[in-house]
Amino acid sequence: MLKKILVVSFPVCFMVLLNLPSVFAAEETTETILPFILKNENFAFHERTDALVIDAGKEVDGSSLAISDFDVHVITTRKVDPNYVGYEGPREVIDVYTSDVNDSGYPSDTGRYIIVDFPDVGWDDGGATIEDGYTFDSEYTITYKGDEMAFVNGSSMVPEGFTQNGVVSPVLDKYQYANYDGLDYSYFYNEDADEPLPLVVFFHGGGQGNDIYTPIRFSNGGTVWANPENQAEYPSHVLAPRNATTPENMHKVKGIIDDMIAEGKVDPNRVYITGFSMGGGSTWTFLKTFPDFAAAAAPLCPASGPDDVEDARAVAYLPIWSFVDEGDFLYDAVVEIDRTYGPYMNDSLLTILPENRLDEPPYNGHVFDGHAVWLPVYNEYVHPERGMLIDWLFSKSKIRYISVVEVNTVSGVAPTLPETVSVNVNYSSTGVVSEERAVIWEEIDPLNYGYDGPGVFEVEGVIEGSVEKVIATVTVEYRNRIADLKETVAGLDIVHGNKNALMVKLNKAEDFLSDTRHDKSAQAVKQFNAFILQVNNFVKPGKLTEEQAIEMIKAAEESIRNITD
Repeated sequence: MLKKILVVSFPVCFMVLLNLPSVFAAEETTETILPFILKNENFAFHERTDALVIDAGKEVDGSSLAISDFDVHVITTRKVDPNYVGYEGPREVIDVYTSDVNDSGYPSDTGRYIIVDFPDVGWDDGGATIEDGYTFDSEYTITYKGDEMAFVNGSSMVPEGFTQNGVVSPVLDKYQYANYDGLDYSYFYNEDADEPLPLVVFFHGGGQGNDIYTPIRFSNGGTVWANPENQAEYPSHVLAPRNATTPENMHKVKGIIDDMIAEGKVDPNRVYITGFSMGGGSTWTFLKTFPDFAAAAAPLCPASGPDDVEDARAVAYLPIWSFVDEGDFLYDAVVEIDRTYGPYMNDSLLTILPENRLDEPPYNGHVFDGHAVWLPVYNEYVHPERGMLIDWLFSKSKIRYISVVEVNTVSGVAPTLPETVSVNVNYSSTGVVSEERAVIWEEIDPLNYGYDGPGVFEVEGVIEGSVEKVIATVTVEYRNRIADLKETVAGLDIVHGNKNALMVKLNKAEDFLSDTRHDKSAQAVKQFNAFILQVNNFVKPGKLTEEQAIEMIKAAEESIRNITD
């Protein structure tokens, strides 16, 4: 009996020993330091640190995590003065979840990444990356208070700590910073474009220019144009000068734009100027300095306007759309500017908003200060006729119309395209003027106007001083060449019988086509094809040269095209 028990027990013990590694793996606990990044978002009001993205290194079971597991603390310091502390304290954690991607907003039941989510809206909670006209660096500390994090593979972990490895701000990270003759500016380039694009020039408000970073971070007047959804519809570049308020500054701004134009980046006929508050005044300063340069302008709650009637007349035909809120401290001044100078401007509109309200997330109906008209205008406001400001701006160009070019030619003959075309150009002081501008046409493939060509084709041309192309529509006429063919056959130096064989086919084709009572075009085509076959047969024995045959076959094929088209 004992022997039987030993025999049975040995295999059982052996199986237990084999399974020990997997048992230990299931109970394995690792203590380590996990890296994380800050995920910033540029909302309508300002940029905020919206979430932390922790890299756990392997797939975590999201059900093992809870909001209460994480305490988050932040210290913000000015980029230009690290000794200045803007905020030191906790951040409210509103959600914790796992994700398959290292980004917020993509929750999943399991994932390698742990997202610690903060409120999208907050005041004085340490989430904003700017304050008092300065941009801040943020240093986050995460304290983990929970039990073991469970991994999908059966292991678990208690994080020993966390280390901040970087900051990601999807739109703002695409901006670059530079200086032109002492003037700081930031800019965004759409790198997908091969041709010159429109340019939006944004002037920030007063108090947002204490460092080079803040002008595009306070509100999104400088960055909304670069948002992916807007770039998809309106590919463009953006320029945001810092503290540009004087005519001298505007010459520098113009110098930056001129360089962008010279580099082939910017369409000179589609430059749009906008800004709010002090930047609205800067918009007017630019217009007064270079009244005939922009394609359109949008000064929002501007701190100034035209200085006199001459300034207004200089932009009498420039599309200008101004905005102000009824509760703005600049309301009376803006309305007075419109009342005084509006009559001299033929394409100007002032829109007055009753309140500065944002209905879409994350603000969900919040009403902002009366001076903040730029928040709804750049982001949500829809005019009943014009639509959104971005739609209106990008519909404008100094080039208003390019004449239609239509050219006729005959088969085998290259079309003659005009050396100039009429272009209607909008000038700010005088309005639309028609000008003749030189055109460089693309090379035309002879096959397009050959006997087998499409019949109608287009040729693109580059207009002097314009990114917009001109399109010429070329119509090719395919003629009935029977008369030409008869003349050619009559003059051939071949025996009478061969000549007669060709002439008979041409005569039959002519008779079929002259029958007005019946459609005998198919029979005519059949005769032309027989003619072509006969011509080819005469080449080999030397009755016709190849050159003679080619010429007659082309004429016959053109006649067939004339019939069949």
